Amino acid sequence: MVYATKFGYDFYNFSGERKGQQEIPADFSPKFVRFALEQSLKRLRTDTIDLYQIHNAHLGQIADDELWTLLESFKQEGKIRYYGVALGPAIGWLMEGIESARLRNTTSVQMIWNMLEQFPGNEMIEAAGGAHADTGYMVRVPHSSGMLEGKYTEDTVFPAGDHRRHRPKSWLINGVQKVEQLRFLETKQRTLGQAALQWLLAEPRIMTVLPNIYDRDQLLEFAKASDVPALTADELTRVRQLYASNFGLEEPPMKYKGTMSRESAGV
Repeated sequence: MVYATKFGYDFYNFSGERKGQQEIPADFSPKFVRFALEQSLKRLRTDTIDLYQIHNAHLGQIADDELWTLLESFKQEGKIRYYGVALGPAIGWLMEGIESARLRNTTSVQMIWNMLEQFPGNEMIEAAGGAHADTGYMVRVPHSSGMLEGKYTEDTVFPAGDHRRHRPKSWLINGVQKVEQLRFLETKQRTLGQAALQWLLAEPRIMTVLPNIYDRDQLLEFAKASDVPALTADELTRVRQLYASNFGLEEPPMKYKGTMSRESAGV
């Protein structure tokens, strides 16, 4: 059993209902971080957390020497084995991801990355290689909010309370058109959902993927993904070419969260 958890948000004092991706206040002071760690150890009924992650780290936390020294002290105390960075909640956070590897050589970075949303994950991985960092990556939203499971149609209606219900119709229409061009990845041995995971596992720096799972059948399908045939070099090349041309579709520029340029980061 491997325990990976996060810290930062102060849900002890701000536990009210959140709307969408609205964040609650975070606290990265040494006192609170140590308190949060002790609470996590109690809840998990363990003496050691394998991976302790800065939740939704901003550049301020990446540059905070005191915070990283504290994490190292937790490691020396035996209360954690490794520490890392979790980016989010929304896609983006380019410089936060780059600096986590370049400046901190942190064990892991958790990010959004998938066949349909390769930016800025591609740049983060490339930067880690350029910095000769040991950083590995944990990937969430590997199916692009369910799109890469291949079950949506242009007429799909999402239930009330589902975040996808609030997205523009163009997101659904364009996404379905992109997925149709990826159907060549489906075979008798693997589903499109499994192929989406295999695409991620083809990158050597990927430590694990974190798909959303809603029922038993989905759990079994995704759990078997590492046993189905890996994507071939030709298949990987074809995916790369489709993404480079945005699948032949014209779309407005994507809006990102976080620090998305070296200039704005002062790097």
